[in-house]
Parts: sequence; C-alpha cells; structure tokens
Amino acid sequence: MSVEYLTPETLIRMGQFLATKGVGVFLPTTVADEGILARAGAAIDAVVSDSVPDLRGRIPGIHVEGPFVSRVRKGGIPDNLIREPSLEYLRSLGEIARSRIRVMTFAPELPAASELFNALGAAGILPSLGHSDALFADLKAYENVTPLGVTHLFNGMSGVSHKEPGLAQWAILNNAVYTELNCDGTHVHDAAVQLVLRMRPWQRIMLISDAFTPAGLAEGGEQDLEVYGKPVISRGSGVYYRDSGVLVGSRRLVNEGVKRLVSRFNVPLAWAVAMASLNPARHFGFPGKGALLPGYDGDVAVFSRDFASCSLLTLEGRAVLMTGALAGQPA
Repeated sequence: MSVEYLTPETLIRMGQFLATKGVGVFLPTTVADEGILARAGAAIDAVVSDSVPDLRGRIPGIHVEGPFVSRVRKGGIPDNLIREPSLEYLRSLGEIARSRIRVMTFAPELPAASELFNALGAAGILPSLGHSDALFADLKAYENVTPLGVTHLFNGMSGVSHKEPGLAQWAILNNAVYTELNCDGTHVHDAAVQLVLRMRPWQRIMLISDAFTPAGLAEGGEQDLEVYGKPVISRGSGVYYRDSGVLVGSRRLVNEGVKRLVSRFNVPLAWAVAMASLNPARHFGFPGKGALLPGYDGDVAVFSRDFASCSLLTLEGRAVLMTGALAGQPA
C-alpha cells in the first residue's frame, strides 16, 4: 500500500478501510524521501501502541523502494531520490524513519550492493531486489540466499530474454526467493502471470496490490491527486503520472487480486489465499500467521463470495471488523 502523506489519523482511516477488504497486516510503502519517511515513522509510532487497539500488530513497518536503485529502471521513483549505495545514508534513513523500515528495494548490480545487502540484514531490514537493470551474471551471488524478496516481479526490472536474461528471468527460475506479483491486469500482462504460475512454486509467490490513494475512491473520485508532488490520473486499474504516462501504482487491492487468480487463472482458492497471506507471513518471519492451523494466531477474514467485501476480520483472536448480522454477536 503506497502512501505519501501519512499521519496518525490517515493511518487509522487506512487501517479501517483495508479491514473492509479483508486486509489485516499491511506495509505502508514509499520512496526514500526523508520528509515522507520521517512522517511515516512518527505516524506508525503513534498508532502501534495499545492506544489504537485496532492497529495493534497490523503494521510491521515501512517498505522503502530505493534510494539505491537503477536510474534506467526507476519507474515512478523521482530521479532526485536515487543514490549510489551508501551504508552511512542507509543508517541515516533508518534513524529518520525511527527504525521502522522493514523492507528495502535495491538494485543488486550497483557498486557495493553486496555490502548493502549485508548491512540491511544486520539492521533487521528484509532485502528485496528491484528497480534494477541487472544481468543474469550480476545475480549469481544471490542464488539460494534467504531471506530475500523480489519487488513487483516484471515491473521496474530487466526482463525475460533468450540472449540477455535479467532479474525477472532469474527470479522466475529461483525457487528460494519470494517474488511479489501484481495481478491487477495492468501492471503485468496476463500471459506473464500465467508464466509465473506455471514456472514458480506457488509457495514462493506473494500477491501484492501496489495500491495508491485512488484504490480507496469511487470511479471518477480521484480528481487533482498528486504522488510525490506530481499530478496523477487513474485509468482502469492503473495510476499514472499525468505528464509522462508512467505507471506508478494500482487502484486495485489484494482481495481483487485473489479473485482474479481464482476466476481468471483457475488457481485453487487455497493457493490464491495463501499467496496473499501465508507466503508473506513466512517471508516476514511470522510463523503463527497466514493460515487457519493449530497453534496459529487466530487471524480470520470472512469474505463475500466475490471477494468484494469482508464481514469479519480478527487478529490474534480479537475482532478488528464485524459487520451485518455478525455485528450483533459477542466479540
């Protein structure tokens, strides 16, 4: 879930809205803008205490895309927020964000990327490869390395080729890495989604939304929106910079991705749900979350048949959302 202007109040409203879509735990995602990270860190600090019980345990941290990424594959990342790897600046960003950075996307082909990878692990930050122009040979050092993720597979990275394979092809063939996948129908062509579903173990696919603010608005309600100081427009399921037409995010949420996996790609329901819950939980190191199994935390989401809405959401056995007939039942 991408966010730019994060305050405690907007974070609370975001949590409430996402609960209606069955989203329990979520990761606010942004670029390496110091002002944004400072506000995001302060907002999370303000709401993770018991004073906001509905958000307790729901926000493990922030995902920062950059700043150590390829300018060639920057996508929607502003050019002025891209830097060469620097351990000193990594420490600075961590302090600015109040140690709330949980995932960082970086390009493995950059100078000193290996030192950066080690520093991320030492700081408790999950490394994720993305916004990268890496060649297959640049990725040899990352074979069978865990924990390791790949940010929004296919988007913002070198691709699939029979002569110059890049990060996307490496990720498809690597059974150890966890790969994010956006199934909104805009970010990734359906043929590419089919390729991933046939080639990757479903246990290593993490369904994501990459959603921006329009995901919470009705069609036609997204006038005069900005992302990172630039006007954006939404068309279909995508959000684009108005001036350049560059795709910067989605207006679809994870529940809609689950629906498309089942209805469009005939993925077994249990697998599709696991891609949105169990697999991310395992990647993040939460052994008691993501499934209804003995000894797990009692995180439950009850959806409508079309996955459009959620009527019950519990986290660690406590009710976060109860609607309709369920609202009158004892918690």
